Amino acid sequence: MPLRAEYTLHQSNLGDFLSAPVWMEKNGTPLSVLSALARLDLDPWAEGSRLAALSKDAATSRLAAILRQLPEKQPGTTDTDRIADRLVALLPKEGSAATTTAMPTNDIAGRMGGAIGGNRWIILALAALLAALVTNGLWF
Repeated sequence: MPLRAEYTLHQSNLGDFLSAPVWMEKNGTPLSVLSALARLDLDPWAEGSRLAALSKDAATSRLAAILRQLPEKQPGTTDTDRIADRLVALLPKEGSAATTTAMPTNDIAGRMGGAIGGNRWIILALAALLAALVTNGLWF
């Protein structure tokens, strides 16, 4: 059985955008775009794809509105428009697909994992049968 999308590794051309620091938090660690979007219960890859599909001005406006929703803003980060403009510059250029895909599950390892998982009970039953035959002296 393949993993649900939320438990798989995402591959996209949004890496630079999602890993970019938004600002430094009070404890001195940088807050990434990915973490900021996740804190607001937004799918970072889906939101990044939506932003990449917009014009630069529309994406900047949308991202600034998102950043304003963060519950704990670092003091001195009132200029969310400037921050959003810096981050939007990291989005894939218009015309390039900002894909959000899970790693493929149809490779050989994925198929073998499903086959082994589905046959686990059969293998266990055969092993138990073989053990019973050997224990009772009915096998060699």
